[in-house]
Amino acid sequence: MATPFRPAQDSGLNCCTRCMTTAASSAPSTFRGASSCRRPTRAFAAKTHALVPPHSQCASTAAAGFLPAASGASSSANPFRRNTTMGATCIISVNDHQVLMDFIRAHVEYLRGDKVCLGHWYPDYTHKGRMILYSYPHRPVRRRLLQLLPMFLYHRWVAKRERSDAAVHAALNAFFREHQVDVILAEFGTTGAQIYRCARALDIPLVVHFHGHDAHRESLVAQHRERYKEMFDYAFGIVSVSHFMTEALIRLGANPSKIVYNPYGPREYFFENKPDYRSTLLAVGRFTDIKAPYLTLMAFKLLLEECPGAKLVMAGDEELTECCKTLAKVWGIAGQVSFLGAVKHTEVLPLFTQACCFVQHSVTPSYGDAEGTPVAILEAGAAGLPVVATRHAGINDTVVHGRTGFLVEERDVIGMKNYLRKLIEDKALCRTMGENARQHIRENFNMERHIACLQGVIDSARNQCQP
Repeated sequence: MATPFRPAQDSGLNCCTRCMTTAASSAPSTFRGASSCRRPTRAFAAKTHALVPPHSQCASTAAAGFLPAASGASSSANPFRRNTTMGATCIISVNDHQVLMDFIRAHVEYLRGDKVCLGHWYPDYTHKGRMILYSYPHRPVRRRLLQLLPMFLYHRWVAKRERSDAAVHAALNAFFREHQVDVILAEFGTTGAQIYRCARALDIPLVVHFHGHDAHRESLVAQHRERYKEMFDYAFGIVSVSHFMTEALIRLGANPSKIVYNPYGPREYFFENKPDYRSTLLAVGRFTDIKAPYLTLMAFKLLLEECPGAKLVMAGDEELTECCKTLAKVWGIAGQVSFLGAVKHTEVLPLFTQACCFVQHSVTPSYGDAEGTPVAILEAGAAGLPVVATRHAGINDTVVHGRTGFLVEERDVIGMKNYLRKLIEDKALCRTMGENARQHIRENFNMERHIACLQGVIDSARNQCQP
């Protein structure tokens, strides 16, 4: 079994981190400042950001110096070895999605070097629970006085008057200088759209990591369309988690030469799971329009007519939960369905142990939203479960039809029912497909690959800004 990929230091999203390395490599970084940073040339971007086929992005770009060497290389080329000349990476994210936050937390844990994190929305960014507008006021003369105020008084009397772009840029400038930030990683395109003007004004390179709805939801895209275009022009790199998303970003105006395909990877402990392949179907995900849990429930209702001993476990919550519970009662299948509600990410693994397959019926709703690369499907495959899902967005990248699971068209509940029956009635097929899924995910979607690819983008952005 592969050696687990471990962080240098456990860290949350509201703290600074420093890799634990040898004393010789722990010298403080030298901040180069905005005046010494220059935009990457288009020629370099075109050379190093070429769009390539799936799962070969990291290998192809490594030859051009875009990525660190593979993890199996010698220690002198180790992609996770600390570079003593680099500053800190500022990771900016909104803490609004529990599962995706685990992958953003992995960026904090595993990316090389110093990291400093900002949370919340522009202009109210916070660091370690404190607004940077409070900690780094626009007018230096007032700084000491403002910091004497309790936070609740600051919010009541001062915050609304101190939220101008000039105040935010000044606070961010002071924050970035204090923490020696020389690259910004914006988690979600909407975060990039909010921060790019400040990054451009300070001449700090920007890497934008899209995750799903930020590239697909029509209302959100329409709201940020013009900012996206300017952000695409300034950003050094744009990270896409599916080929479907890459096409959407190009339609929005992103230069294909800047886009890097870099899907997620599950945590190592999922690969150690040993399913018992009992006649239980598992669905894990938010009860939202895009996940369409009622269609999963409908396919299960049809399945029970042919396989009355089957069970369905649904973990998740949000606006469609009560609707699905009501349907289960009306259809007379409530006794065969377990609604677990929201579960912590660390509590998902035991559910994979007690199932024969994973099911997800994602659809494109009328307002145009779509998945990125569904995290739960990656984890299910790593855990040794075959997946029955829809041909939707990034799911097409992760499930190999007929080998690691089965795919149906969106809203084809009869087709989904037929494949679920096939797996429930053939446990040997479940095991074979489950092991195929585990191998497929390990080879193409592992965490180390994801981190190495993202590290390469950040390193290239940083190197182009060195004097």
